[in-house]
Amino acid sequence: MKPLTDRQQTVLAFVEEFCERQGYPPTVREVAAAFGIQPRAAVDHLAALRRKGYLHREPGLSRGLSLTPRSPGPVVEVPVLGRIAAGQPLLASENVEETLPLPRSWVRGEEVFLLKVIGESMAPVILPDDLVMVRVQSRVARGEIAVALIDDEATLKRVYEEAGGLVLKGDNPDFTPLRFSPAEAADVQILGKVVGVYRNLEGKRRG
Repeated sequence: MKPLTDRQQTVLAFVEEFCERQGYPPTVREVAAAFGIQPRAAVDHLAALRRKGYLHREPGLSRGLSLTPRSPGPVVEVPVLGRIAAGQPLLASENVEETLPLPRSWVRGEEVFLLKVIGESMAPVILPDDLVMVRVQSRVARGEIAVALIDDEATLKRVYEEAGGLVLKGDNPDFTPLRFSPAEAADVQILGKVVGVYRNLEGKRRG
């Protein structure tokens, strides 16, 4: 399908939401009223959406619009890692618990993995049971959230280099930062930078 202008995307979103909410498509006048435009302008927008393949119209019907079925975009199976052990390759089968299909546009051809969050050291930004998407890289900028491997445990913290050493700090003030001297910091391995959070909002009750 051909790309849409910003206004065309807005009109298409309105038609999709109207169909989902009402169970039938809007009329031209309802589209015009929703955007405060003349019916002629609404006709032009809808015609553009038909030309680009997003809508179909049955002639002679006031509610003759229908949405063109769209196939889902390409997806990538992203590995969900469990407990990461030192000495194993990051994406070794021993570390992979399952995979989750994500849009290829999210991954953008980079090497990424998902990690289930345990504990509340990064609350309220990142919560227990969240899945964080991590881009594999060995260094991050000051204050960025990273997954670090300490001995055989992966931890999620903001990274700061101070006086030649390393400080791993959570967003939750109830947790004490982890501090490493220059000699100790050599044993801390940065596995990657957190670039996204996947959170299931159903079934979570807090407080």
